[in-house]
Amino acid sequence: MKEKIKNVVVSFNNKYVIWAEDIDNIVRDTTLNVEAGCIALYIVNGVLKSINTPGRWVIKTKEEEKSNSRLQLICVNTDKTFDILCGAGNIPYKDLELNLETVVGAHGECKIRISQPWSLYTSMGHANITAEEIDEYVKLKLREILTTRLAEVLQHFDYDNIMTQQSTIAEDLEKKFSQKLNEIGIEVTSFALAGIKFSDEYLEKRKTFFEGQNLKKAEKEERRAREREQRAEIDSIVSIANATRSLNVGENHTITQNNTNNSQINDANQPVKYCSRCGTKISASATFCPSCGKKQ
Repeated sequence: MKEKIKNVVVSFNNKYVIWAEDIDNIVRDTTLNVEAGCIALYIVNGVLKSINTPGRWVIKTKEEEKSNSRLQLICVNTDKTFDILCGAGNIPYKDLELNLETVVGAHGECKIRISQPWSLYTSMGHANITAEEIDEYVKLKLREILTTRLAEVLQHFDYDNIMTQQSTIAEDLEKKFSQKLNEIGIEVTSFALAGIKFSDEYLEKRKTFFEGQNLKKAEKEERRAREREQRAEIDSIVSIANATRSLNVGENHTITQNNTNNSQINDANQPVKYCSRCGTKISASATFCPSCGKKQ
């Protein structure tokens, strides 16, 4: 016959993160001592009766003993932290610039701790649970979230922004991880996005596309440079023509002025006479008076 247990001690367990203590032979008002870094879940007939944090507690009441209740004590190493390496591939992505559908992969590192032992225990549904099992379980959850959430996030970024704003994307993912993992009793303390990876085929298509774009841009710049040179040549020719025209106009004006002056000089040298009727001054060669019309 097994010895009756009057005192139960819960201390750090090197083998398991979540484990069940054998309390089949505890007596009424058994003392429960929970050491630092641990929590004990006292369960009666499948229902959580108490969450026992580090300290001294009493379990198994008189009523529980009388009713021959089914008792469980689930213990958790709450000081245990995890560095989870997670990743996902074949995530749909459409490059709107190239109008090209492809897939993308991503991986990162997530740091977590157990924040709600009861939620984690019920999510996993059993004990005993090793650190490796929790690591695989959380990786699965992270992969599910990463696959769905990253596909949504990436559609708000073009390719260049994806490659330069990975910290912004990581912050968005960390918020989503925190919300979802909190539901299963896990706290996300940090998330670092190690990288986003596109297929080699897609990257080659982008390279070809932008090489063509750069070539068109260079040709356009070269054409504009030639047009600027041609305009400069035309402007130079027009300037020369305008200057020549101005010079010619100045010379013609001088010649005309000289002719006028010469005409005035010649008129001044001509002899004059006066009309015999009205006395108007007229040129010596005039036949009629321009004033009274008398023939001279």
